[in-house]
Amino acid sequence: MSRTLAFLLLASALILPLLLLSGCTAGGCSSDRQCKDWQACNVSARACVAKAGYCTADSQCNDTMKMCDPASHLCSYLPGKCRADDDCQKWQLCAVSTNECKPKAGFCDSDSFCDQTGYRCDAGKHVCVPKPGTCRDSYDCSAYQTCDVAHKACVPLPGRCDLDTDCPAWSACNASTNLCDVRRGFCQNDLQCSNWQICDTGLHRCRTGPGFCDQDSQCNAWELCNPASHLCEAKRGLCGSSAECAQWQVCDISNRRCVSRPGMCSTSAECGPAESCDANSHKCVTRAGFCQTTADCPVSQRCDNDAASPTAYRCVNVICTTNKDCPGSSCDPESQRCRGWGITQ
Repeated sequence: MSRTLAFLLLASALILPLLLLSGCTAGGCSSDRQCKDWQACNVSARACVAKAGYCTADSQCNDTMKMCDPASHLCSYLPGKCRADDDCQKWQLCAVSTNECKPKAGFCDSDSFCDQTGYRCDAGKHVCVPKPGTCRDSYDCSAYQTCDVAHKACVPLPGRCDLDTDCPAWSACNASTNLCDVRRGFCQNDLQCSNWQICDTGLHRCRTGPGFCDQDSQCNAWELCNPASHLCEAKRGLCGSSAECAQWQVCDISNRRCVSRPGMCSTSAECGPAESCDANSHKCVTRAGFCQTTADCPVSQRCDNDAASPTAYRCVNVICTTNKDCPGSSCDPESQRCRGWGITQ
C-alpha cells in the first residue's frame, strides 16, 4: 500500500508543473492558448470569450441586416442585403432605397431578367444565355453544330446529327459522336462490304461484284458457286476451259467434259485392243504378251493383226503356203517358212 501511495505522489509531482505551465486548470482557461483563434481567455471568469470584432450570435452584430457567420464568427450582411456596392457581389449593385443587392446592367439573378423567348439566366456567370438548342451565333452552339440565325436555333453541321432524322435513311445518329453511322445491313462504300461485293450506291446495299457469285443461279448451267471463294466453278466432271482439266486432257467445249489430248489416254478403253493406258504417262502401251506389229515379235514370228483370229494381236509362228504370205520374201514349200525369216523350233 505504501508503494502505491509513493507512486501516486511522484506522478503528481511530475504532472502538476506541466499543467500549470500550460495554463489549464479545472473548470476553464488560464490563457488565450487554451481558446480558439477567434476567442480570448477571460482569466477572471476562467472562460473563453469572443475577441473584439467577433461574434457568437446574431444579436452581437447590433444590426438587423447582419448576421453572425457561424464559420468565420464575423458579422456579415444577410444574403442580398447591403448599404453600399462593396457589400454586394461583383455583378451586383446596392439599391440604397431597399438596401438590397440587385444585378448590374447586363447581369441577371433569374430568368425574368432575360428574353423569355429563347434565353435563361446562367446561375454561375449571372448573364443571360440562349436556352439549350437556341443561339445568337455559332459560338452558342456545340462544336458539331452551327447557328441558324433566322430561327435562332442550333442545327447540325453537314454530316453531323442530333436525331436519326438528320441522317440519310440508310444510317442512324450516334448519340456519342453525333455522326451518322451506317445501319446494319447497309453500306456507304465498298469498304463496308465483303471483298467479293460492291456497294450499290442507289440502294446502299452490298451486292455481288462482277466475276463473283453468291448463289448457283449466278453461274453458268455447268457451274456451281463456291461458298468459300464466291467464284463460279465447274461442276464435278465438267469444265469451262482446259485449265480445269488434268494436264493430259483438254476441255471439250461442246459438252463441257474433259477428254484426253490426242496421243494421250485417261482409261484403257481409249486404247487399242492389245493396249492399256499407262497410269503414269497416260499413254497407250502394248499389253504384255500382245503385239501391234510384227516388229514387236521375235524374228521367227509375226504379229497376228486379224481381229477375228483366236490369236489376234499375238505373236505367232510364221507359216506360209504361198509367196503372198511372205511380203518381201518367198515361201519355202517344204518348211512352210518364209525364206530369210528364220526357223522356229
